Amino acid sequence: MKQLRLQAGDWEALILPEQGAAFAALRWRGRDILVPTPAGARHPGAYGAFWMLPWANRLDGGRIAGHAMPINRTVENTAIHGLARDLPWQILSAAPDHAVLHQRVTSMLFDYAARLTLVLSADGLLMEMALRHEGQAPVPYGMGWHPWFARSAETSLHLKATQRASHDARGLPQSFTPCAGIAADEAGLIGLDNFLAGWDGVARLALPAGTLIMTAKGDFAAGVQVYAPAAQPVLCVEPVSHMPDAPNRAALAAAAPMRLLAPGEALSGSIRLDTA
Repeated sequence: MKQLRLQAGDWEALILPEQGAAFAALRWRGRDILVPTPAGARHPGAYGAFWMLPWANRLDGGRIAGHAMPINRTVENTAIHGLARDLPWQILSAAPDHAVLHQRVTSMLFDYAARLTLVLSADGLLMEMALRHEGQAPVPYGMGWHPWFARSAETSLHLKATQRASHDARGLPQSFTPCAGIAADEAGLIGLDNFLAGWDGVARLALPAGTLIMTAKGDFAAGVQVYAPAAQPVLCVEPVSHMPDAPNRAALAAAAPMRLLAPGEALSGSIRLDTA
């Protein structure tokens, strides 16, 4: 298994190009920011972090633009988290503290080229993504990043947003209600699996490894999905470009729809992680 190691200052990242460019680990001062990948485990899993494209989170019945994506969450009858996490990425360039990776995918209605740039510095981690449509007709696209942060009794999350989506038993959004965002300790986070719109792109996380500031820009700042299951000591704070199941809930998704890209058009955005 090929592993790409990046290091700068107190930061270290381990990337798995052949497994969706997933993060096997992300450490600051030797402490795990992300849940470390168990020895011998493959991605995706409830550890590390992975990329979601050309859509993020769930599609009911796999439906999108008259097509049906393969169902990979059978208990929910959903196609979840896109295609990129299950396919390899090519390393275009790499140095001790930065790397550029590329993925080219043609699958059913999707025909895209993705470019991922990772830069570590003494200040933190910068991730930049460009997702370009290469097909001949307009197609809806989306993207997101799905980290699995370690959670403890000392964990808290603070972020500002204007709307919070309720969800049904399958994790699909039902309605929006006005909100101020999230300001919660672990007890207030457990059980959340909600999309928030009107996010200002900044989240402050108190984690076992330290306090982390996440800053999303561009299309990654369209919304954020927050997931904190009771059965696992993890917290997922996922910058995304659209609401789950947006193609099938047009009225509800007006706050954060998928983007219809014409040939040659692209989504782009960045995510930065810093310690406070």
